[in-house]
Amino acid sequence: MKNQENKIAANKRLAELLGWSNIVEVGGALVGTPPAGALASRGQAMVPDWVGDWAASGQLICEYRVDLEWSHDGKDVVAIINRNYMYEEFTVLLADFSTPDAAARAAVVRAVAELVGCA
Repeated sequence: MKNQENKIAANKRLAELLGWSNIVEVGGALVGTPPAGALASRGQAMVPDWVGDWAASGQLICEYRVDLEWSHDGKDVVAIINRNYMYEEFTVLLADFSTPDAAARAAVVRAVAELVGCA
């Protein structure tokens, strides 16, 4: 249950940073008003599950140019943001997640949230 709560909280935080509004949880998913195209969605759309779905987090990787690396000891995954004005590594422990994929997606969300939050 705790992992589900953390996943929802991370997705909600990133959605807010990206300009979503009126976000509510409905049955374990998030819905809200998207930042652009609210009229096309009738003011409500499903918030992408960036932490739980590669299709959603993959778009973040491309749009925000996030690099992923695995540590030498294999205990964590690192999301790297490398910009002229920012270089930072966001480490996520593999042991905190059920799979390496889940840890990698969480690292991407953490990195993008930090990047967007700083902009």
